[in-house]
Amino acid sequence: MYRGNNPIARTSQQNIADALVRLLKQEPYSSITISGICREADVSRQTFYSLFSSRENIVLYLLDTCHTFEPGKECSNTLSLSILSREYAAYLIDKRELLTLLEQNDLIYLLHGSLYDSFIQCPCFLRGETPARRAFCSEFIAGGLSGIARIYVEQGTGLSQDALTETIRALFSGEMFPEK
Repeated sequence: MYRGNNPIARTSQQNIADALVRLLKQEPYSSITISGICREADVSRQTFYSLFSSRENIVLYLLDTCHTFEPGKECSNTLSLSILSREYAAYLIDKRELLTLLEQNDLIYLLHGSLYDSFIQCPCFLRGETPARRAFCSEFIAGGLSGIARIYVEQGTGLSQDALTETIRALFSGEMFPEK
């Protein structure tokens, strides 16, 4: 996937990503071809392949750019469970349309890697822990949060942001699991 700064290439990347989202609203992912994406985005196949190597990479681009989860936006020192829960609840509500499209097309699993990367790159996530412990925790939390996203969009829950925040916090704190 192209990661450079050429403004024309970046614009083409965004046009391709927008085209895929438009097409996902009309037909299943399994029916969408690279030729169809190129037609919708008004780019050549050569341009497509120079920017993305697959349709899946378009989804990764979406999750890593304009729909990324950025943990710790509100923290200046350490990412607390309360902040993480509140930020992720807001993310789910804000990105519900895209997440629903991903779930309907069996692509929600791609969220996991994006979340993992977000935690690894967050300077206030588990500050002072070893890289190995940060990796284990990032993997665990990314798995849990991507599962929460799947259930949230799959069940169409009408939870308020506060209720969703509290559910996430209670799950990760262990509060929902009795000691005995």
